[in-house]
Formats: sequence, structure tokens, C-alpha cells
Amino acid sequence: MSATVINALNVLTPGAEWTIINEYDYNTLEWFSTDIAKPTEQEVNDEIIRLDLAAPFAACKSQATKLLYETDWTTIADVADPTKSQPYLLNQAEFTAYRSAVRVLAVYPVADPVWPVKPAEQWSSV
Repeated sequence: MSATVINALNVLTPGAEWTIINEYDYNTLEWFSTDIAKPTEQEVNDEIIRLDLAAPFAACKSQATKLLYETDWTTIADVADPTKSQPYLLNQAEFTAYRSAVRVLAVYPVADPVWPVKPAEQWSSV
């Protein structure tokens, strides 16, 4: 998916007033703001390129954040404490290692991530 003139304008000129007929054609842009300068076509094209190059990294960060959110419950202290929870999670250490690997991708996103395998929940018997 390629960024559009709209995406670029939203980054370059937040709060500006304009309309556009074709989101991929700078020449269909009509500028209304008097207090914010209209970016040149070159500035918009440069921003589109930057957004396109950044997209895989943003997708990696977004996916990593989602995976961390889905396993947040494993970090609750009593989930693996047999004195406080029945049943209790037997393999919390595996989830800790998994979350650590995912967190690296959230903090240092890459264009082509290799995702760690989420451990299967292992619960004590009641």
C-alpha cells in the first residue's frame, strides 16, 4: 500500500484546510489555509516516500504491541502463584521469554520481522 497525498499533507501540515479530488494526484489539491503554507509537490512526494519506507517498521511495531497486549495477563503476579490462584499458570517463564522477544520488536521494529512462537498455556490441575 502506498501513502497518498492526503497522508503526506496530514503529516506535513496538521490543521491545514484543503481539499483534494484524487488522493494520488497533487495537482487536484485545492489549498484554503492562509496561515499554513502549501507544501510543494516535491515536499509532498518526499514525504510519501518517507511514509512508504517507514510503513513496514510501523506495522512491525503495531503487531508487536498487539501481541504484548494479548499476553499482558501473564505478567500478573498471582497468575502463576499456587498460593493465590487455582488453577495457576505453570509456564510463566516461557511467556516472559516470549514477551521479551516481542518487546525487542516493539522497541526496535524491523521491516521483515521473525516473530517468536507464542507458548501454549499450561495450567495446573485443580
